Amino acid sequence: MFIPAVIRIVFIVVLLMSSVLTTTASAEIKFAILPRLSATEIHNMFTPLKEYLSQETGEKVTLVITKDFDDFTRVVKADEVDLAFSNPLIYVQIKKKVDIKPLALSLEPIAGSKYRGLIIARRDSNINTIQDLKGKKLVFVDETSLGGYILQMLLLHNAGMDIHKDFTTLPFAKKHDKVAYAVLVKHADAGGIRDGDFEKLKYPVDITQLKIVAYTDYAPNWPVYATPRLNTDTAKKIKESLLKLTPTSPLSKKILESAKLEGFTTVKDEDFNVLRKAAKIVGAY
Repeated sequence: MFIPAVIRIVFIVVLLMSSVLTTTASAEIKFAILPRLSATEIHNMFTPLKEYLSQETGEKVTLVITKDFDDFTRVVKADEVDLAFSNPLIYVQIKKKVDIKPLALSLEPIAGSKYRGLIIARRDSNINTIQDLKGKKLVFVDETSLGGYILQMLLLHNAGMDIHKDFTTLPFAKKHDKVAYAVLVKHADAGGIRDGDFEKLKYPVDITQLKIVAYTDYAPNWPVYATPRLNTDTAKKIKESLLKLTPTSPLSKKILESAKLEGFTTVKDEDFNVLRKAAKIVGAY
C-alpha cells in the first residue's frame, strides 16, 4: 500500500517522540549516601526515602552506597550520580570543584537542622576531660568527617591543645562503629564519632563499656544536593518532595523514621560559610 511521504515522516516523528518519552519515564536517578555506617544499615535507613522520591518524580531512584568517604567524593565529582546526601564539610569541599546545588537540609529529632560530634573513651579509663587526652592515642572516622573528626579537632584546638603535637592521631577508621570498637579493645585511648550514632552502635561494640568525654559545638546538618547531571525540572521535583516532609507531617514519620530524620527544610549555599571558615583552621578547606 502506498503511503504518502508526509504521512511517513509524521509516523517516524511520532515513533521517535514515543521513544524519547519512554526513555524519560524510565530514567534512573542515582542517589549517593555517605557511608557513615555499614552498607546494610544505610540501605535499610534510606530505602523508604528512595521509594518516596521514585513515586514523587515518576522515575526510578537507586541508592548508591560507596565503600568509604573517598569513594563517595569520587563518584560525586565524576558526575556518576544525580543526587547526594553527605555531611556539610564534604558538600563544601566538592562545591569548590563541582557546581552542585543544595536542595534541602535534613532535620533530626533532637538537634534539628544542626548536629555535633562526641569524644568517647572506655568507661574504666582515666580520661574524663579534654585535657586528659594529652599524650593519648586518638582515632577518628575520616579527614572529611565533620562529626567524626573536624568538629573534634576544632574542639581540641579551642581548648588550647596543639592538634599536631599534644596527642597521637591513629590512621582513620573510616566508620563510626570502627572508631568505637578501636576504643573498646584499647587500640585507641579515645575516639571521635558523631552524636546520635553513639546510641546506634551494635555488637560487637558494647556502649555500656564506653563513656562520652566531651561534646563539640553544633554545625549545619547534612544537605541533599543535586549534581550537574540532574536536569533542572527533576531537581525541582525532588526539592519540592523533600520539603513536603516537615516535622509535623505524618508522612515524614513513615518515610524518615528509619533514617533517624524528622524532615527537611530550605537551604542555600551561603548557610555553609561559617563551616568553611571553621574548616580552614584544621586545613580541611
